[in-house]
Amino acid sequence: MYDQAAQSQLKEKISYELWLLDFLSKTQEIFEGGSNISTITLTNKKSYASATMILTETIGSGAAMEIMDKMIPLTFVTSFKILDMIIEWILEENKTPGNIKSARWNFSEKVEKISSTSAQLDYPPLFQSTPYIKDYLSALYSKLLKFRHEIIHKNNFKVLNGKLRIETTDEKLKLYSIELDRGELGAFVRTVVTMANLLTGVLLFGEQEDCLLKYHLDRIKKLHGLSEFRQVKTILISVILKVPEEKGIFPADIKFLRERISQIYPNVKTLFNLKVIGLINNKLSVCWDFPVNSIPKDEVLELRLNNYKEYLIPLEVK
Repeated sequence: MYDQAAQSQLKEKISYELWLLDFLSKTQEIFEGGSNISTITLTNKKSYASATMILTETIGSGAAMEIMDKMIPLTFVTSFKILDMIIEWILEENKTPGNIKSARWNFSEKVEKISSTSAQLDYPPLFQSTPYIKDYLSALYSKLLKFRHEIIHKNNFKVLNGKLRIETTDEKLKLYSIELDRGELGAFVRTVVTMANLLTGVLLFGEQEDCLLKYHLDRIKKLHGLSEFRQVKTILISVILKVPEEKGIFPADIKFLRERISQIYPNVKTLFNLKVIGLINNKLSVCWDFPVNSIPKDEVLELRLNNYKEYLIPLEVK
């Protein structure tokens, strides 16, 4: 279950919808400050830093916003459709070993299956290792189903000044309503895109994905109704750390680096990709490139020419 073949099947199921939402997510700047990444250059243990801040033009004005407004209902139902196909994929995976017997499920049956504690479903490894993702995905699906029906079956919604408003009633005529502004809809899109990319293996779960998911889930509490994580805004930057050689070792002071970054970005959680450039007699000699989720936890990282070889890169591509 949930092997590469299964991941490929899910990817095929949601390929068009994921492409559309991934495009919108990137356009609206998935890192909350630019899809291009700012770069900070530091020298080991020296306070001076040079920074290249990337300011990107967003989809936030003029004709682009008008287009976004017109696409708001489509964006909402497409996001929900990806959730629906993820649930259906999980049920299909459980049908193979005989955990469940049905071949097709209507929306209500899907809600019942994923909400039941007695359903005896086997969930993807991501859900087992990170249970909150399953809980929040299930809550989003269950709570948004009735609003999806209003758009699809009744064309019953309003978009005014960049806000989507949907109202519906149950059998007892109890009124339910939601209102989403562009920012909240963007957080919903980013949440769904990230969950889908994690389940299909396009992304690997790490600190960056964890922080972004929690941040966006906090912004759409009205949609899932679960607890907030109180995750602060998270940005991703690139850091270049120049480290002079000391007796054959390049001692990269990661503690100093984190403290310096927190001074430059005091009110956000900052994740970073790290390039360590080793200097011999003030000349660039060697370079290690650590992606955000691969940076060692050491306070001082002792780099040598014969360790961390998998992260060594030619200096000309730094």
